[in-house]
Amino acid sequence: MSLPPLSPDGTAIVTGASAGIGADLARELSRRGYGVTLVARRVDALNALAEELTTRVEVIGCDLGVAEERA
Repeated sequence: MSLPPLSPDGTAIVTGASAGIGADLARELSRRGYGVTLVARRVDALNALAEELTTRVEVIGCDLGVAEERA
């Protein structure tokens, strides 16, 4: 996939990162050197994924389908 240049203070936001395609995408971005912000409802799964990754990681537990949580 084509990606923008790496930035030392930038991050890629990955929604649905607790499983499936989202988790795989986060792994690939980290492998390529990108910092990642993982967003999903299942914080336990996000934390487990964060421990696998080798770059800067931020975990945000949020159901993006709920307006109050997005705020």
